[in-house]
Amino acid sequence: MPDMSNDWNKVRYELDKSANFHAICNSPWYTDAVYEKFSDEEFARRHALARELMARDGLDALILCGSPNIYSHGSGVTWGCGLIDARGMAQYMVLPRQGEPTLIYPHPGCHIEAARKMVSIRDVRGGQHGHYGRALAERLTELGLQAGRIGITAADRTGPEYMGVNAYQEMQKHLPQATFVFLPLMLHELTYRKSPEEIRAMARAGELAIKAQLAVAATARPGVREYQLAAAATHAVLDGGGQVHLLMIGSTSMQDPRLIFPNPNPSQRVLRGGDIILCELAMTYMGYTAKIGHPVTLGRPTEKYNTFFKEVVVPGFKAIHAQLAPGKPLEAVRKAASGVFRQKGAQSRPIVMHGHDLITSLPFISLDEVKGEPYDMVMQPGMAYGIEITPVSADGTFGIFFSRSFAITEGGVQALTPYPVDEIIVAG
Repeated sequence: MPDMSNDWNKVRYELDKSANFHAICNSPWYTDAVYEKFSDEEFARRHALARELMARDGLDALILCGSPNIYSHGSGVTWGCGLIDARGMAQYMVLPRQGEPTLIYPHPGCHIEAARKMVSIRDVRGGQHGHYGRALAERLTELGLQAGRIGITAADRTGPEYMGVNAYQEMQKHLPQATFVFLPLMLHELTYRKSPEEIRAMARAGELAIKAQLAVAATARPGVREYQLAAAATHAVLDGGGQVHLLMIGSTSMQDPRLIFPNPNPSQRVLRGGDIILCELAMTYMGYTAKIGHPVTLGRPTEKYNTFFKEVVVPGFKAIHAQLAPGKPLEAVRKAASGVFRQKGAQSRPIVMHGHDLITSLPFISLDEVKGEPYDMVMQPGMAYGIEITPVSADGTFGIFFSRSFAITEGGVQALTPYPVDEIIVAG
């Protein structure tokens, strides 16, 4: 356990001294805070699974990495201890093959005491004012792993990236005999099949995603700006106890369309009658994501958009959804989608479906290829997916993004964002 010399009971009358306050522990602060957590049994399952893979791969410990960006959303740190936090470019947790796990938390004082109440491990230590590598090295030394083989998981899925350069260099400096191994797919292997507790969290995230979609529709009217739609969606999710993962919202005129896909950065564009709004709304609950995307119009949809939606978008979505089943190969999804839009005189963005770990992940199913690991290629209970299609007109001038999330079960498929698919939402 960390140094207890700054136990609140010993320094409570001298909190104005930096040395006392920064490393404070065992205070009564935040003891009445309430956080929904996964069960102790769930975290024990996760840690045991990670240790099985460590034994298989000859690793003595994992450094689980994560960050607050949309391609991580906490990643291995959230999975390993339950931390959901926006502090720090990167966050780190040590999970040894033998011994107690340790979270290295970036902020001292009150912040670290609040984090201790949120997470589901006991050993939470400060980041030594940005010297994360030194803090990690000290913990690995305590574990007797100065010359150990240490795995470092990816902090996000793009790149991927792992940890800060300074943190890595400090670890190398303080542990010159250790061997560090970068593990781009370890977290995916740990999370590609979900437990029932994790699926329940995803279903709750799906409920919040639907609330966000309906908040966009309720707020949309002439004179409102795109960013105000984003604000309404954010409020709906935070008000329900979740977090925003992806919030993409764009609008355009149905008579003169300039959009096939939601805007990653909702703009100051003012809505007008006759507009269509495209959304990609992925929300998280307890770190786990589900997604919805459904078009909204200001006034009745034009004949062009209504026909495109009912004759191209909905049938394409249903053709892909019909392939979801335990034991079904992902290649069947690709084949079902490969001609479904061209047959209707349209085209499409390449991607039609992807996996969900905590957030968007492997596998990626596109019209022309399936990307993933060998264990990804057949749907199994506990796997989760987002169908996300973007049919586009033959001339590339307009399109509609459409998305839902699903989990594979023993007996079939569970809708994680169960909202009707057959009609465009009309605002107001």
